[in-house]
Amino acid sequence: MRRLLLILTMMIPVFTYGYGDHRGHNLDSLETVLSSFTPDALGKASEKDKAEYAAICSNLAWGYLQLDGTKSSYYAKQALKISTEQEDPETAFDVSILIGQVFWAKEMYDSAAVYYGIAADNLNLYEEAHKGDDPHDLEAMQSRLWGTLGNFYAAQDSVEQFIHYYGKAGEIFEKWGWNEDCSTLHVNMGEVYADHGDLKRAKAEYDKGLDFAKKSGDSLMIAKAMYGLGRWYNDSGKTAKALKYLTKADEYYGNHPMEESVGRADTLAVMSDSYKKMYRYALVIAVSAILIIVLSIIAFAISENLKKVKKELKETREVLDETIEEIRPESPDKEICFNGKEKQIASLMVQGKSTKEIAEEVNLGINTILWYRKRLYTKLGVHSVAAFASEVLKRKLLEEDRSE
Repeated sequence: MRRLLLILTMMIPVFTYGYGDHRGHNLDSLETVLSSFTPDALGKASEKDKAEYAAICSNLAWGYLQLDGTKSSYYAKQALKISTEQEDPETAFDVSILIGQVFWAKEMYDSAAVYYGIAADNLNLYEEAHKGDDPHDLEAMQSRLWGTLGNFYAAQDSVEQFIHYYGKAGEIFEKWGWNEDCSTLHVNMGEVYADHGDLKRAKAEYDKGLDFAKKSGDSLMIAKAMYGLGRWYNDSGKTAKALKYLTKADEYYGNHPMEESVGRADTLAVMSDSYKKMYRYALVIAVSAILIIVLSIIAFAISENLKKVKKELKETREVLDETIEEIRPESPDKEICFNGKEKQIASLMVQGKSTKEIAEEVNLGINTILWYRKRLYTKLGVHSVAAFASEVLKRKLLEEDRSE
């Protein structure tokens, strides 16, 4: 849930008035003006002066919100005290939410809830005082409180309450066509769903956030929605699409120098993670491809060797069969003769062919040819090719039919 804290600050609070000094002064000048309101002077001040004091405190509270939480909270409490005394529910509502947000940011949720309750009470007072008026301002305040409460419950993992209050705020946003706020709301909902592992709903909310951002025409809203989608694709392992959205988000952030440092830093961090994932995927694919090639080569070599061994075993078996046949007892006057394979090899030997040449021509292994040579030499009682050739020709052993 920690990663929500950054994006949720986009709605802290919804319709935040921000720092606006109606005199055009800075924070230091406002504090100088405020210094004239001593406790005694404030006690004797007119209702108008007290209202001015509350307004200055409110401006200072908002002005210091991002700079000094302690000062922001102090001035907000001063404004709340005076606005409550003056029965000014609008100002009291505004600063109550601010104080609640300060406590919320510190994860002091019980204290934050107290001030959100004060804001709700003042909202009811404002509604009573403005019955029959244009509902625009009232509904703006309502949606602001509900959006804030949605953030509050999201930070505590109360998804049901978060959806309830965001839904109420969203109805008002869409009613008045506040597309920027609709975009922020749906992107935040996408963050919460993603944080709870519901990626399907998260994607739907991110898409809605981008649609409303495009309707608003605000490039900052578009950048934030695209950043959300980019991170969603990255978390889903779809790095190519993640980089597509993150690159576009980075381009949009370039149009907002004030937001660029934080927005681009977050975007580039996720982009870096996506590139690392792509590198890892590419490395795994490359290693796998190399392994497949190596294994294929090994398998092919094994297959060829097996074929060769099988062939040699077959030849050896045939030679053994012939040898067994040869060593059977024979009659002393039995005539020497060659079988078909012996005759073929003997003919090549007589022609002066080498063992290798004979093996290639008759498609047998070299060891098999050597075996045949030895057997042929033994049959004729010779020990050299020359003597073998002489005996073969002398005995006419290569003639087709010597009985004729």
